[in-house]
Amino acid sequence: MKENDNRLNAYMKSAGLLKVTEDSLNENNSDSQSYIKLPSNIRLEKNENVNSEKDSIYRRVAKFLLLIGIDEAAKIIPHLTPEQTEKIIPEIASIRSVDPDEANVILAEFENLVQRSREDGGVSTAKTILVKAFGEERANEMLQKTVPFPNGKPFDYMQEMEGERVFFLLKEESSAVQALVLSHLKPKVAADVINQMELSAKTEVVRRLATLKKIDPEVLRRVDQAMSEKVKNSNTSKSDSIDGRGALADILKKMSPESEKNILSMLSDTDPELGVDLRQRLFTVDDVINCDDRVIQEKLHQMSEIEIAYLIAGKSQDFREKIFKNISKGRGDMVLEEENLHKPMLKKDCDAITTEFFSFLRRKWEKGELRIIGRDDEQYV
Repeated sequence: MKENDNRLNAYMKSAGLLKVTEDSLNENNSDSQSYIKLPSNIRLEKNENVNSEKDSIYRRVAKFLLLIGIDEAAKIIPHLTPEQTEKIIPEIASIRSVDPDEANVILAEFENLVQRSREDGGVSTAKTILVKAFGEERANEMLQKTVPFPNGKPFDYMQEMEGERVFFLLKEESSAVQALVLSHLKPKVAADVINQMELSAKTEVVRRLATLKKIDPEVLRRVDQAMSEKVKNSNTSKSDSIDGRGALADILKKMSPESEKNILSMLSDTDPELGVDLRQRLFTVDDVINCDDRVIQEKLHQMSEIEIAYLIAGKSQDFREKIFKNISKGRGDMVLEEENLHKPMLKKDCDAITTEFFSFLRRKWEKGELRIIGRDDEQYV
């Protein structure tokens, strides 16, 4: 199993998302109850300083899912019961921001649960044994020689971070440190970080990466230790401003079509407005650009030249090219003529035709009659 899958499974276990009882999730429980019951004898202790009385456990789990990122959240949600999903999904959609201090508390709570849920062993246990056998000073010396990186490989704790967070962590570091850290991260994460740098900084880091040679293990250990402490003490989680509905849409896109359909169906029953908004967010201009031409041709065949003119008005060049690619040159000329004749167009009229066009394609996609390249790749061979 991949390392990130192990981490994900630990989060799922520690969060207690699979078998949490209704009584233990009631936000009106007595204040004398100091913890919430979770499976496997794991306890999620309440924090009295940060929203402990305001937030239900469902809302805290929703915030946690947003903080760990879309990809991991999309893997966790399918394991929830329908009742849990029904309570957590609206919470995700309603979240606008998470205070950095609260974000740290939430992440610390769940990380603590991960630590508790792991089997005994590892560096901590080894140190305990060595301390009892040789004393604190000698134990530290032995560990430093035999386990120079107690957290795993150098900077391993940064591998699953988003590029934006890594960028803020490295922003004030020297170009030498930046290059050293980036050389140990996944290429995609490193590329995301470099792309966010100013040109001069970017050039220097790339130069240092290109000339990077063997690093003294002691230097590597010290930099790793310093970055580890910085990560623990940082408030760089993406939590200052969150578009809950946008994040939820992105999470649903990462899930299987069946799971997405079930959640949307549930939302349409409990919150029709939210259901409609999410359906619109889930089928975007990018999806149209990347979908099968055959279904687009079918829909365009049903539309008049005037309607197509309203459809392409104000859209990106890629979208316009996708539409013109699926009609004849003669009809394309007529559409352009209609577009020029009807300018300026009312935005509400353009939006109405666009919504109807997208709805048609989405219905086809939900039935499995439309493939979106890059989104449905795992569904086909």
